Amino acid sequence: MEFQKLLYIFTLVKIATFPLGVPVFAQITQTTSNSSQSSCRATKVDTPIFQEPSTSSKAIRILSAKTKINLAYIPASGDRFVRIKSPTSGFIQTAVLTFCQTKNNAQTLWTKPTIGSACRQIVQPVTLLRQPSTKGAFITTLNPNAVVFVNLVTGNIVKSYKSENYIWVEIDLSRSFPGELSGNGWIANTDLVNTPGLSNLAYCS
Repeated sequence: MEFQKLLYIFTLVKIATFPLGVPVFAQITQTTSNSSQSSCRATKVDTPIFQEPSTSSKAIRILSAKTKINLAYIPASGDRFVRIKSPTSGFIQTAVLTFCQTKNNAQTLWTKPTIGSACRQIVQPVTLLRQPSTKGAFITTLNPNAVVFVNLVTGNIVKSYKSENYIWVEIDLSRSFPGELSGNGWIANTDLVNTPGLSNLAYCS
C-alpha cells in the first residue's frame, strides 16, 4: 500500500515537471488573436503559397514580387511560415515578406537634408535588426525606396554605433512602422571595409 502511494506521488511530480511539446499547428492557432497590428505585407520576390506550412507541401499558386497580402495573424519571431488570408488562403514563408509602406511614410527623396528631419529613404536592400550587430535579432529586410525614421540626439545628429566594421544607425520603429512595431532597431549604414564611402540611407525632403 505504501509503495503504491509513493508511486502515485512520483507520477504526479513527473507529470508536473514534464516539458509538454506543443504541436506546430497549436502554436499557429494560439497566435491568431493578435489582431492589433497591421496585417499588410508585400512579397519581395516571386514566391509560392503553400497548402501547409512546409516547402514540401502543395503549392497553391505563385505570387509575383511586390504583391500585397493580408496575414491571418502576426507571426512570432523565428516563425518560418505564416498563414495568409488573401489573395488566397494558405501559407507563405516569412523570409520573403516585407512591411507595406503606409501613406504616412510617403515622402520625396531630396538632394539636400531638411534640418532636423529624421526621415530617411533606403538606397539598397538592408537588414533591420534589434541590436547593432550582425548577430542581432532579425526584424525584416528593407528594400530600396522604403522610408524609415532615424533617432536623433542633441544637435540633430543621427544616433549611430560603430561595431564589426560597420557604422550602425538606430531606427525608430514606432514612426517607421506605425501600428506594427515599437521600440528601436538598427541597420548597417556603412561598410567600413568594402564600401567606406557609401551609405544605405538617403535624405527625404
